[in-house]
Amino acid sequence: MTDRETETELVQRVQAGDLSAFEVLLNLHSSRLRAFVAMKLPVPHLIDELAHETFVFAHRHINDFEAGTDFGKWLRAIAFNMVRKETLRYQRAGQNKEKFLEHFLIEQSSKGQWSPESPVVIYLEECLERIPDQQKLLLEHKYKLSESSREMAKAFGQSEAWVRTTLCRVRTALRKCIEQKLDAPPEPA
Repeated sequence: MTDRETETELVQRVQAGDLSAFEVLLNLHSSRLRAFVAMKLPVPHLIDELAHETFVFAHRHINDFEAGTDFGKWLRAIAFNMVRKETLRYQRAGQNKEKFLEHFLIEQSSKGQWSPESPVVIYLEECLERIPDQQKLLLEHKYKLSESSREMAKAFGQSEAWVRTTLCRVRTALRKCIEQKLDAPPEPA
């Protein structure tokens, strides 16, 4: 009996409701699936979680699987979709956090709720001092001159994608810098 036949029999037993057969399949594919997830998303705490979610999904949808075909490939396709979903979720969360911080800073500033002595304003100024001149100029075009991505791309001789990507990176760096300063213990007087 070949490995494929054994795997096919195990899948058929799982499809018939035999949970112990699924445990054998899990043991056969667990290490390879974890390695696949780790290659696609090298975040240690997510590797086991996504591998587990893949097996749960596979068990719930085992009747959709055609016994006799490559079970490992099917698992990797499920895992790939879960990795992609997690990556997109993480990207959206980061973008939302940046947009919220940007909106919050602009809103507070326009209400006059922050004085020049406010810690956030002081930290922002300190963080702005650390970024390269070209990035400062880009921020000036965006926030002081209120230029569009197209106008900035033309002014800098770059693509609109470069403008958006660079602005995103600068805002992320500024947010992290401010957060680090806010989280740091106060300096002794």
